[in-house]
Amino acid sequence: MKDNLAVRWWTPVSLRAVASFGWISLMIALFMCAVSWMRGDDSGLTTAFMVVIANSVIVLILPEDVPARPVPEKFALFLVSGASMTILSLSYIIHRADSSVGLTMVDYWTAAPSMLVGAAAVIAASRSSRWFMGKASTDEALRGLARSRKHSGAVIQTAKQIVLIHLGIFAILPPLWTIMLSLSPGNSLSMDFSFSNATLEHYEKMWGSERFWGWFWNSIIVSVATTIFGLTIAFPAAYGFSRYRFHGRKIGLFMFLIVQMFPGALILVPYFIVMKGLGLLNTYAGLVVAYSVTALPLCVWLMKGFFDTIPRELEEAARVDGCSQIQIFSRIILPLSLPAVAVTCLFSFLAAWNEYLLALTFLSDTDRYTLPVGLASMVSSAQAGDSYWGDFAAASILISVPVVLLFITFQRYLVDGMVAGAVKG
Repeated sequence: MKDNLAVRWWTPVSLRAVASFGWISLMIALFMCAVSWMRGDDSGLTTAFMVVIANSVIVLILPEDVPARPVPEKFALFLVSGASMTILSLSYIIHRADSSVGLTMVDYWTAAPSMLVGAAAVIAASRSSRWFMGKASTDEALRGLARSRKHSGAVIQTAKQIVLIHLGIFAILPPLWTIMLSLSPGNSLSMDFSFSNATLEHYEKMWGSERFWGWFWNSIIVSVATTIFGLTIAFPAAYGFSRYRFHGRKIGLFMFLIVQMFPGALILVPYFIVMKGLGLLNTYAGLVVAYSVTALPLCVWLMKGFFDTIPRELEEAARVDGCSQIQIFSRIILPLSLPAVAVTCLFSFLAAWNEYLLALTFLSDTDRYTLPVGLASMVSSAQAGDSYWGDFAAASILISVPVVLLFITFQRYLVDGMVAGAVKG
């Protein structure tokens, strides 16, 4: 067996599976520790920390190939760690069930992976005892290699799918919670949602609210104006940076990057002073100018990257045919740049649609609020004593509908623009 390189590298597929899924359960066990710490649950934190230790032993102790000598100590440690994970996970669930809060979905989610991986580790170690002791024959190793080649791909793919499912759950939970809150009767955050008592009262209230629709149209006006005004400036600027060589070109592009590095709060006071001096406070024009300037660097860099991929030979051929620079720009460059234009428009619109800090600073009239500021005022009212959480959730869902429709509409252009502007060639 030692003369066969493939056999020397053989590890039973069951141990590989335990190691692969062990990394996933280790990450979740660390989250178990964080949840226990945030709850102030010292007993639960101790149990979770012991689960993390046992899980770490399982994923780190496994040799990469057949041990050169019998390793009964590693076999025993692997077996004990697996059993410890199972017992500790069960004790964590029992402890949480006896607590004042009781068991929650988070407790089941954090404890179940460690329990399953621990039990699997015990079974895998028992079945692989001869491998740990270095007593496996060549025939056993060859059969194990065949099983590994047959099942390893499925094990890896399953582990990847589990990771993706967890990431998807993390992404889905906040909007799902918001939807359930918007469909629950009353305005309390401690909702008791069920399909039998689901109601549309919050949506009906927002749909019939003149104040909400006023904020909605304010956001539409500001976002559309920002998109048009910003694109009008960014399109020729990006074309100039891409096609012409002039003094200050590199410095200008570098300054665009520098501007993007500053946090929004840092430029808030200068913006306010400038807008006050120009008399643009509490106006749509002031917000449009501020949003356009803020989004301009990103828009210029996005479209410049796309213009760099358009061959110059197309413009030279058009000049030979007698086209002026304006005709080249409008009849050749613009049609070819529609994917980049769609991406830039989408980003500009979303930046203005979701912006909160500048709007809160510049706007003092409630009737001129944009949606983010208007929704924040509902939260402030809720904290002051008036409960509007259900209405707030319904309004949040309603204002996300235009964004979803935009992404669906421009999905093809979005993918084409991102890919085309990413690589020059």
